[in-house]
Amino acid sequence: MVNTLASFLTRHIEQRFRVLAWVFGVIAVATLGVLHTATETDYAFSSAVIIPVVAVAWTGGRRDGFSFSLLAALLWVSADVLAERQFSSGWVPLINGLTRFATYGFVTYLIVEVQTLLARVQEMARHDTLTTLLNRGAFFEAGDAEASRCQRYGHHIAVAFLDLDDFKHLNDSRGHGAGDRALKAVAVALQSTLRTTDYVARLGGDEFAVLLPEIGYNAATEAGHKIAAAVNAAMKEFSPVSVSVGIAWFENAECGFPAMLGSADALMYEIKRDGKHGVRTRRGAVVPPDPPTESEPN
Repeated sequence: MVNTLASFLTRHIEQRFRVLAWVFGVIAVATLGVLHTATETDYAFSSAVIIPVVAVAWTGGRRDGFSFSLLAALLWVSADVLAERQFSSGWVPLINGLTRFATYGFVTYLIVEVQTLLARVQEMARHDTLTTLLNRGAFFEAGDAEASRCQRYGHHIAVAFLDLDDFKHLNDSRGHGAGDRALKAVAVALQSTLRTTDYVARLGGDEFAVLLPEIGYNAATEAGHKIAAAVNAAMKEFSPVSVSVGIAWFENAECGFPAMLGSADALMYEIKRDGKHGVRTRRGAVVPPDPPTESEPN
């Protein structure tokens, strides 16, 4: 629900900026056209039209940008005609208009390409390149936001920490290509199991985490078993790999998100110490145990 509301507000704000850009653009072009008709030809007001073209293309995209470019070119042709300039041929205003449309259209194309590249860079900065899941930084950002919201409204929340069992054995015996395919399979399994309001991330290596906002203790436990079942089913192809899942559930998030994730991590380590391949859920913060040594199972 929160994601839906945020998406609605974002679209509403973007639409407002789009309308404002059009209003600004039309007023700017009309003003420049009036100045063009009222002054000598020495003043190159047409170059300034690029500014509103950029504004409209940036807020409205390719279609709005090209539409406004055409409108601006037509208005400028009208300004040339109304100014009663002396041209060597009657075709000059039309040719000038076509040239301006081509220029404004090219600017629109560049703006859209820049936006596409920026969006791609931002997406890459927030997502793991192998699995396309959220990366560690984006997951902590989402976790801090959800924890603050839970503190404010008193909602329940849970965090799951997943670690693949015997993943090193898979890499050593079948190569890193098989390991990469296994990680991708885990990502698909997690995404198919979770709610639209949940967050899932690859924290690094063979470690994954899931944030479950607004969930009761029993539902969190059930979700953990569903996650484990889905991942273990996906790992049949990569035997003997399995998963250990630690789930920390909180009535509120007063301890902060890093401590919440640390609690889930501690539960996962308990499973590792007890033989791996399991699910464990607990209420509240958990004191992290000492990390396993190299001789202990991974």
